[in-house]
Amino acid sequence: MKNKNVLLSTLFVVLCLGAAPAWADALLDEARTLIDGGRGAEAYPLLAPQEDKRRGEAEFDLLLGIAAFEAGENTRALFALERVLAIEPGNARARAEIARVYLAVGETATARQEFENVKRQGVPPSVSRTIEKFLEAVDRLEDETKPSLKGFVEATLGVDDNVNASMGSSNQAIPGLGGVVVQFGPGAAKTGDSFAALGAGLRYRNPLGGGLALVAGAVVSYRGNFNDTEFNQGNLDGNIGVVKTVDQDTYSFIVQANGISVDNDRYRTAVGATGQWQRNLSAAEQVTAYVQYSDLRYQPYQGVDQSIRDADRWVVGGAYARAFESGWIGYVGGYLGGESEKASDVPWLGNDLYGLRLGAERPLRHDTTLFANFAYEKRRYGGQWPLFLTKRQDNQYNLNLGVNYVLEKHWLLTPLVSLTRNDSNISLSDYNRTIASITLRRDF
Repeated sequence: MKNKNVLLSTLFVVLCLGAAPAWADALLDEARTLIDGGRGAEAYPLLAPQEDKRRGEAEFDLLLGIAAFEAGENTRALFALERVLAIEPGNARARAEIARVYLAVGETATARQEFENVKRQGVPPSVSRTIEKFLEAVDRLEDETKPSLKGFVEATLGVDDNVNASMGSSNQAIPGLGGVVVQFGPGAAKTGDSFAALGAGLRYRNPLGGGLALVAGAVVSYRGNFNDTEFNQGNLDGNIGVVKTVDQDTYSFIVQANGISVDNDRYRTAVGATGQWQRNLSAAEQVTAYVQYSDLRYQPYQGVDQSIRDADRWVVGGAYARAFESGWIGYVGGYLGGESEKASDVPWLGNDLYGLRLGAERPLRHDTTLFANFAYEKRRYGGQWPLFLTKRQDNQYNLNLGVNYVLEKHWLLTPLVSLTRNDSNISLSDYNRTIASITLRRDF
């Protein structure tokens, strides 16, 4: 609720870019100065005694409506702003102000309609972006008060220079065999291809009262390569849980399940849970902490039993995000954990890990946002690998660069370049990968 109030209190400043009236006298000048300085509540006792004499003056009623809202007099604010719109239906400032009053009193449908009316009047891009944030706030408020079902579908085309995430050469010297050079099959070496992918998802939320809500979701995707179909991959994710909001804190406990298929064959399943705490420090800052567990089970693949790779995976971590006045939004996060092998006498398959994530995004225009994120993960495996006579260590780096283009409401186009470097002292796990793609997404 605090975030909503902070957001609401900033709208009048941004909307000064359009439809500002010509202030006529000393009383209005003083009230305007107080309002522009973020002290609208102090303007209210100056204007309220004059309402009977000056009601019907658009300039006076606009200021009175803003000041009354800042002072918590929502009903009086609505009456004053309705008088402005009766005289000047095209007054974008008054329409935006009455929309935020409707939002504050919980009339989300009317607030949405008024915000949409303001956008259609051709306001500047900065104002349009602010209104989009208000519309997002309307969505969140509606989610908190009634059941909602939302979803998306998307399609992707791209090129991948290493579809099997493999080493550069199929010829490798094996220390455990006295340094003999072994030639692995063609699927063990790096291979590139073009690909197409389809995805879809649903998200359900049902408020239970008292800040508690039931949430559930599912996402399915399939990626097919044009030539190397052996490495086609499917994913199915599902989750269900509860979310509890208390003032600025949000707590969630979600049970999750995931299945991966390769070449239309079941490859791995994961079942687990995530517990998370999130706090809004202010309208611009947020911190998060979480703990996650997954039971990893590998299925027979191409006739080969993989159960020796089964593991328990634990991760704990946290993150900090901030929105800056310049328009930039950035975040930093860290985590640590590991995978404990279930089978005995295979310590080289388990690992300890820690990682770092960084990201930023910035709107370039009202319909275009540039984004970038970087991730690093260090993995240390236990026990010597039998064929390589050393303990495996990986340093994995990922960099994503992209742009989100809003083609029109609910339609998003995203060109993306993804770079991966897995620097491993085990040659079979050492690889580079570059993916370039473009995705069209429709939300509903």
